[in-house]
Amino acid sequence: MKRLTLRISIIISVFCMFMACKKEMSIENGGFGGTAQGELVDSLGNCKSSTVMGDYKVDTALVTSANYSLINVNFTAQGKYKIYTDTVNGMWFLDSGFAISTGANVIKLKGYGKPILPKTTTFTIYFNNNVCSFSVSVNGSAVSSGGGGSTGTGTGGDYFPTTTGSSWTYQYIPKLGTIDTFRVSVAQGQIVRDTLSYAQFGTSLLDTFYFAKDGKGTYYALSSVDFDYTFLFDSIPNFFISYPFLKESAAVGDSWETIEYGTVKLVSGTTTEYGKAKAVFTVVSKNTTTYTIGGKTYSDVINMKREIKFIPNGTGAVYRTLLTGNSYYAKGFGLIDQVFATTPAQSASLYRTPTIK
Repeated sequence: MKRLTLRISIIISVFCMFMACKKEMSIENGGFGGTAQGELVDSLGNCKSSTVMGDYKVDTALVTSANYSLINVNFTAQGKYKIYTDTVNGMWFLDSGFAISTGANVIKLKGYGKPILPKTTTFTIYFNNNVCSFSVSVNGSAVSSGGGGSTGTGTGGDYFPTTTGSSWTYQYIPKLGTIDTFRVSVAQGQIVRDTLSYAQFGTSLLDTFYFAKDGKGTYYALSSVDFDYTFLFDSIPNFFISYPFLKESAAVGDSWETIEYGTVKLVSGTTTEYGKAKAVFTVVSKNTTTYTIGGKTYSDVINMKREIKFIPNGTGAVYRTLLTGNSYYAKGFGLIDQVFATTPAQSASLYRTPTIK
């Protein structure tokens, strides 16, 4: 009887301690019984950055473990939270849970649904009274692409694929110093700028480039005004600009240019100049002839001429052309060749059939 009484006393004591702790967490500190408070914006009222992960393809259901957006939240009170987006183009994003501590946090909004149209899709994020947004680039359904030579895969209508895991190997002809070949691959994650989602392209030379498409056949670079995977200027500003480098709808002879970019530094021999730069694009040909490179023959090729122009600061001079080159884009495979009008001619050519995911 004595042992039983002692046992009951211990149980009652533990129960009282549990209730006291529960009261302290849920009532006095908010805890699991309250509703989390927080912000999606910084102290200036600007939406915090977000990172989109995964591939998004028409008629392909999203997988919550692979398709998600990482958003930055500052929790100001503990408790339950629900952060979600609207439903656009057949998709939506959502996460709910408990904020057990206040302060900066990264929340994983998991993707649901199935994309309907191949276009850049913008989602509105809702949390308490905060409203922000992020964008997702949806690709067309993956199909095989024809052509002679060795086998490969393509993505149907894309002249510049941006799917995660895709890769290209290029060869400099002639070599650039000791550099012969280099590899380019698309990493996971995207950054959003001006409603476009830019995929991150990394090279084996440890350089990073950003490219996007608007779902209407226009492809954009977030970059300096140089050629893809090449560098002409000795220094550039600490920011990039966005500009279209390829338009499927443009007719042969159509031309456009980037905004002025600078100040850039240009060293030619013993001469150093500082000034502004821009790129001018012209459609040379579209799908008129096949193009063979890297052991494969490609059809549906667009030939784009790019001119890099420069004007020195404070001289009153006019823009002069520094370098002209032609970029060849194959439908379903992307950039297959770049030939520069130098003496002798220099090129960055596809070394083998690319892998397109």
